[in-house]
Amino acid sequence: MRDPLPTFPPLLTGHKLALEIVPADWAKARAAKGALGAGDLAWSVDVDNLRLALVLEPDVPRERCPEIVFAAMVAVGDAIGALSPPEVAVMYQWPSVILANEAKVGYVDLVVSETGQADVPDWMVLSLHLYLRPTRGGREPGNDLSRTTLWDEGCGQLSCARLLESVSRHLVNLIHRWSEDGLKPIHDQWWERLFPKAQLADGALAGDDNGSLLGLDESGNALIKSAAGTRAVATMDALERLRTQRGTGL
Repeated sequence: MRDPLPTFPPLLTGHKLALEIVPADWAKARAAKGALGAGDLAWSVDVDNLRLALVLEPDVPRERCPEIVFAAMVAVGDAIGALSPPEVAVMYQWPSVILANEAKVGYVDLVVSETGQADVPDWMVLSLHLYLRPTRGGREPGNDLSRTTLWDEGCGQLSCARLLESVSRHLVNLIHRWSEDGLKPIHDQWWERLFPKAQLADGALAGDDNGSLLGLDESGNALIKSAAGTRAVATMDALERLRTQRGTGL
């Protein structure tokens, strides 16, 4: 039986995409042409993965745009928590990785338009990929932090449509909260779910760089402490490194 079509909050307009289309790439291309605007949400019919991309038109300076990544991570954590058994523990790694019971279950990404006025971008595309069910030939779950699925963690009855609805509602609420109250309250929620064993996603720092995460600055960049001292590492740079590791889109 196919999933029913999801119902989105009034502020969002859903666009259903075929399995082979990457929502993030589709949304970026159309946002750049002005064919999509704030509130347009592209989602894939893929039933094994939740893949979505949301177009936003920020009214904050470019340097603050990465803050939306942490709002999205908190929204996803809240959505999973509302629908999953209590034994499913959702945690995060900076800058964008989502864990379920200490294994990677998905990630958030963000691309910001290079065009705009007064350093306010014309648009940005916030995207999400969650692993719902194991695919044939995939890795065995639980061996390391590389990957699991919500099905493997006890959420076998959770449909893609139901999770998509929950994520979209929590996204709208968290984005509104961010626009009203800034990063601080969202940072506090995000920090509570930070994975204590490995706070930084593998590959988030450049090359052989290392250090420990002290927190986030006012724009969501990581404050990293190492033997050389404390420095800020840009969230957008880390997102680009992780995107390069994945090889393509979402």
